[in-house]
Amino acid sequence: MGASRAFNFFETYLDNEPVLSNIDFGDRWGVNARAGYRLTSWFALEGEYEWLDDMNATLGSVEIARIGVQTATANFRLIAPFWRVQPYFLGGVGAVFFKTSGPLDLKIDSTAFAGRVGLGVDVYLTKSILLNAGAEAMLTNAKTTIGTPSGSVSANGLGLVTLQVGLGYRF
Repeated sequence: MGASRAFNFFETYLDNEPVLSNIDFGDRWGVNARAGYRLTSWFALEGEYEWLDDMNATLGSVEIARIGVQTATANFRLIAPFWRVQPYFLGGVGAVFFKTSGPLDLKIDSTAFAGRVGLGVDVYLTKSILLNAGAEAMLTNAKTTIGTPSGSVSANGLGLVTLQVGLGYRF
């Protein structure tokens, strides 16, 4: 279990459309949880769930929407098992779930494919209790659509990076 700080890259994916390029998204805090099984000293499989507080989407200084983000992925870890300090590379696939609300007609696919990559380190405080720190990127092909007076404009693909810290128990 741990805390997440999300830095969105949604704006990067929307910059190709003139209307969408003016939308700004706020960064948010959240929580993450994972459970897994270490098959060898250097390889593990895990499931990860992450919930982020609603992000504000603004156009100028006006809030136009709130976007809730949750992800669920199946990951693998390649671990460098150096005694108490164990750095790792993580990769995974799964789904991202979006929920939008607000006065503007901004829609994001409610469920979409998600890919996850990350780097981190587990530091064992005891034989079973560990402190975890990592950075993970999530990419998705979700479609974003905004209604305008002259029709609708859309773009595919969104992404965000989360910095995570937490405690774990290994048994």
